[in-house]
Amino acid sequence: MNTRIVLAIGCLFIAVVVIVTGVLLADDRQAEVISLFGNLGTELIGLAFTVAIIDWLLERKRLNEQVQHLAWRMLHDLDHAFWVWQGGRREFHLDELMALLDMADKDDPLPRFTEELFINLGIRASDNLRLQPKLMAHDRRLRAALKSLAGLAQIREAKNIVHAGYIVDGLRAAVTNLAEITGQMPHQGEFAAARSFRDPTFEAQQRRYRGSLHESIMRQGIDSMEHNSPGEEKH
Repeated sequence: MNTRIVLAIGCLFIAVVVIVTGVLLADDRQAEVISLFGNLGTELIGLAFTVAIIDWLLERKRLNEQVQHLAWRMLHDLDHAFWVWQGGRREFHLDELMALLDMADKDDPLPRFTEELFINLGIRASDNLRLQPKLMAHDRRLRAALKSLAGLAQIREAKNIVHAGYIVDGLRAAVTNLAEITGQMPHQGEFAAARSFRDPTFEAQQRRYRGSLHESIMRQGIDSMEHNSPGEEKH
């Protein structure tokens, strides 16, 4: 149990004991003692409530930070998968993402490697829904966003009854909620240049996928070399 909560409960318990003791000792000769006990009990109750309120505020702040962190992570993962599928600029841009979502067509090719990115995105969303119940209860927008993405985990099994439009609908619903959580305001229809960046052809998807995979491997290799390099040479 949180230390501050334990302290608050302890103060409240002591206050109750003090007040009850004061009542039991009540008579005319002990009026001053009763007054002292009463004042002390009131102070302790006030302290207990203050500690409880501070703890509640700190817990809310911590949960808000965790919600923000998870929302940003899911938004960037979503953007990466969608970038491989539809194209666009490599850096994240919310207005471009929203514009490309509107341009995406249910008949756009969906190679297996791109499909796998969306499936993994759905699995991560489903895992967070299951493993982060506090965050889901704290922010319903995050819960709604992850629910919109969780269905992507089944697109391969449900290929006969769903099409690419199902992916677009799930992504659009998730982006709306995630953007709100992260404090972003999309401007619909204000990124006409997105059309010139869009290229959903199989070859373009393969090129983007291989390029991002190569970047990831190179980054891991550099990190590994830096981690394993000795701090200084031995003589």
